[in-house]
Amino acid sequence: MSKKFKDLEDLITEAIFEILLEAKESGHNLLTFEELCVMLGVDDVSLLTLDEKDIQFKLNAEFLEELKDPEIRRAMLQSLKATKH
Repeated sequence: MSKKFKDLEDLITEAIFEILLEAKESGHNLLTFEELCVMLGVDDVSLLTLDEKDIQFKLNAEFLEELKDPEIRRAMLQSLKATKH
């Protein structure tokens, strides 16, 4: 995979980390797939299927607490990249 795409993957992963942290700090314990899409900037969620709209993700408070530490976040990102491919 080219460096350009790896950088894009890193940016997307960081954006997801930030969204999860922001959601938890706003008092959310669950997020729907539709809410995640909106938070990622998808401007037309009407294209989502009913099944996709009903998917819910439970936020793991311990995991998110760990993500606040920049060193742990970098290590998690590296670990995700190592196991993803």
